[in-house]
Amino acid sequence: MVSSTFTDLKEHRAALIKAIEGQALKAVAMENDAAKPWGDLIESSLKMVRDAVAYVGVISHKYGQTEVDSQRNPAGLSLTEMEFREAQRLGRLTLIFVMGDDHPISKRHVETDPVKIKKLEAFRELAKKGRIYAEFNSLDDFRAKAIQSVAELRRVIEANPLLAKAPEPDSTDDPIPKAPAFYAEPRYIGSHQFIGRREELDRLSDWAAAADPHPLLLFEAIGGTGKSMLTWEWTTGHAMSPRSDWAGRFWYSFYERGAIMSDFCRLALAYITGEPIEYFQKQKIGELRDELLHHLQSAPYLLVLDGLERVLVAYHRADAAQVSDEEANDPTDQIARRDPRSAIRYEDDELLRALAGAAPSKILITSRLAPRVLLNQVGQPIPGALRFTLQGLRPVDAEALLRSCGIRGDSQAIQTYLKTNCDCHPLVIGVLSGLINDYLPDRGNFDAWAAASQLRLDHLDLVQKRNHILHASVDALSAKSRELLSTLALLSESVDYATLAALNPHVDRAARVPEPEKGGFWNRVRSVFWTRNEAPPNQEMEQDSDHAKARANLVATVGDLERRGLLQYDPSARRYDLHPVVRSVASGRLAIEERDCFGQRVVDHFSKQSHPAYSDAETMADVFAGVSIVRVLIKMDRYQQACEVLKTDLGVALIFNLDAASEVVALCRPFFPGGWAAPPRDVTGTFADHLTSLAMVSLLTSGANSDSESIIKVQLERVLKSKDWKAVSSWLISLAVALESESALSMAARSSMTSLGFALLSGDAESIFLARMIRFRHLFNEGNWQAAQEEWDQLDRLGRNWHRAAYRPGEAEERFAEFCLLRGMLTESILENAEQTARKGRSKLTINRLLKTRGLWHVERGAWRLAASAFDELLRNQRSVGRDDIIAESWLSLARFHLGELKDARLEMERLSSGKQWFPQALAELALASGDTSKARTCADAAYRWAWAEGEPHVRRWELQRASGLIAKLGMEPPKLPPYDPSKGGKYPLEDEVNAALAEARAEKKAQSANSAQA
Repeated sequence: MVSSTFTDLKEHRAALIKAIEGQALKAVAMENDAAKPWGDLIESSLKMVRDAVAYVGVISHKYGQTEVDSQRNPAGLSLTEMEFREAQRLGRLTLIFVMGDDHPISKRHVETDPVKIKKLEAFRELAKKGRIYAEFNSLDDFRAKAIQSVAELRRVIEANPLLAKAPEPDSTDDPIPKAPAFYAEPRYIGSHQFIGRREELDRLSDWAAAADPHPLLLFEAIGGTGKSMLTWEWTTGHAMSPRSDWAGRFWYSFYERGAIMSDFCRLALAYITGEPIEYFQKQKIGELRDELLHHLQSAPYLLVLDGLERVLVAYHRADAAQVSDEEANDPTDQIARRDPRSAIRYEDDELLRALAGAAPSKILITSRLAPRVLLNQVGQPIPGALRFTLQGLRPVDAEALLRSCGIRGDSQAIQTYLKTNCDCHPLVIGVLSGLINDYLPDRGNFDAWAAASQLRLDHLDLVQKRNHILHASVDALSAKSRELLSTLALLSESVDYATLAALNPHVDRAARVPEPEKGGFWNRVRSVFWTRNEAPPNQEMEQDSDHAKARANLVATVGDLERRGLLQYDPSARRYDLHPVVRSVASGRLAIEERDCFGQRVVDHFSKQSHPAYSDAETMADVFAGVSIVRVLIKMDRYQQACEVLKTDLGVALIFNLDAASEVVALCRPFFPGGWAAPPRDVTGTFADHLTSLAMVSLLTSGANSDSESIIKVQLERVLKSKDWKAVSSWLISLAVALESESALSMAARSSMTSLGFALLSGDAESIFLARMIRFRHLFNEGNWQAAQEEWDQLDRLGRNWHRAAYRPGEAEERFAEFCLLRGMLTESILENAEQTARKGRSKLTINRLLKTRGLWHVERGAWRLAASAFDELLRNQRSVGRDDIIAESWLSLARFHLGELKDARLEMERLSSGKQWFPQALAELALASGDTSKARTCADAAYRWAWAEGEPHVRRWELQRASGLIAKLGMEPPKLPPYDPSKGGKYPLEDEVNAALAEARAEKKAQSANSAQA
């Protein structure tokens, strides 16, 4: 932190900040501290000290501003002295500069207040006491000493990273600098010195020039080729050369925890506008995209999106951080059979496409895979985008990189070896240097090492060469270094010091971990793992000499991994990380006993962290600890225990609270290696039932109907054999939902009716309620109003006190609101009651359904602005979790036309009808409103046929009535369509077996009743 008086030292502060940033450190100073609407000067000043890794104080001939506060500043100290004292209390590394008596200075910058003069003299003596300080007598003298002292400070920090730990910034802090100052979230951690790449740097500079017409450039390459290092070097050291008019430069890494496109947009907007990040927290991705594009098209910003592959389907899996290039290029866990290069969230694709038109701004992207949305049908970049595949270094640069690591040897031999054996791959060169420097007969001698080395890789491809060398480097590690590397590889992101210390391989855990408690695994992992209770664990360990020794050994182990290029440390963020390729190799080579031992440490660490009840979760951060534990347990093949954690409302919260069903699909997929219809691996009893149900619901919610039906069929067959009528009813409800989504209305109706029959047989009130609710929906969808009302009256009397995994608060009220809409009885009070119940129950799924009902209600009333608002919010919610809703999008286009916001109705109709799925009703109304009678007739005919479904009585009644009215307006005759033919309707899976079981169960119950009556 930079601490001093301000008005008299502006030039000195500027020189000091420049010296700090010149050492790749971040200056925590008021110049970089945007104005905040909260806190005061004392709070802000002390907060900067707490968030800094070191303190740099400059003392002039002014004592400085004093804030009156009887509680926090009873001695009336200046802010500068308060900052110094806080730094000493926290043990921060400290540099002190004291202005000499011969320094030229204006009279107004000399203290005249007698009281403050005494305080200044005392402060000077306090700051100088017991430490080396630098006295300066001119600005040039100060500048030279600042550069020298800060360089030494950087070396101290890098040599002793564990000594420079500081608390993480408070969540309320806004550390984002003001544009055009450079901003990185987070700063890039390089594993070695940047060398060469002149051609690539020139290519980037040519592209960045205003004359180049392409706003977007994609650098694509396998992991470890140096994409991040190259773009970081150019962004921080070269980007100002081709143009000096950047409105701002922003670097964002998707390798960090929680890095998603919406977070990128919020941080970019906070940086561009100067508003606090909280200002954008409630905005949806669509709103963020539009505002960001507005700013990018208004001024030339440079945005860098590093590691974008993490938002693609190929990386949508529980072990994304450990995915190898081989797996990414041949993915096995696609979402509903989507293209692996598509974005996980549909709206992210829209944003990426829009960024290709962000001129005059420039967007630089690095990725292992080229996002599909940036390529046309023949694999060429879309207009506005360039694509470049990054190769290895030039041999001469590869040699220079190796020599920069302290390696010596014959130049030609080095270049030939690097070209032949690793294609001059930068990451591998850094790792090779560790092997050569560790060659005991002649450390650092390439020629000697090469003569003795068994590595002969010329017959392998680049990925195989890279992995082979990485394996050799890991093999060369000491046992403790390999242990720490392997443990960190099980995690999905960088870690702070607290996590690193918790995973310290030098700590003797055997004496501290008690026998596991009895009970479920989740109870065990949440228990206290320390046997002594007289002091908090951290305090006790600090007092423990064994732990002090373990901490010292950890410093050496961390240094060993850093020296070998396997571990990276970011001093500004105070976090430790592995390159994704290193993470993949290290995690993939773990022996079973190592994986289990190291994985348990990770589980123990996260299980001791507090988190809100999952039923109250509102963000992914609220479920992070649980998701991390599940991922590691899956990696350890402890599927039963991973399932126990999922069953603690974690899976339910992901689906219903957060509407993140696709995340659950990714977590569930490893449990089903034989396909979704196969039993889950190594999970038994009720846990297997819960996991299978969770997988089915997440697949159904994600739109993967065929996969969900595969599960339903197998499970339905199983529970029929066991005569578990409650379970039979539940699976039939799920089947009815799946059939309805596929327009098999007659089968869905029969499935729901049979479900109710089994529920009544079971006598379980919750099952009866759920079966009546699905039956109620089928009845009103087909327009059977009286029967639907009777069904509602019966289910409404049953109450709402059901388990959250089976029923979401507000769901019944949402169904009733939809019923009222179709009958023409909907009111604002009915909608508001349903919405309040759903929000109180934190059910995003139900809220989204209510938004659709609200939007359709406003369409019927011609309230176009309100309709557009409802459908727009619904689409934002859906797309934020990777789903599309063509029906809502079509109604939104109609509303926008009536509001005068749709510029070209014809092009919009072509777009909405060009996909495999389209919704003709709204398009017919849009065509009629815009005067395109021919298109209106075509769409109206299609709308009528779609609403007719299987024929009377199995029709979509509301849509059919609306299509009929439209056909009448157009003077058309309705299509002559046949009524429902039971002989052609088909049967749902196991329908005969289900009916036979129901008839048999009813007969048995009737016989039992008769016997009871006779008795």
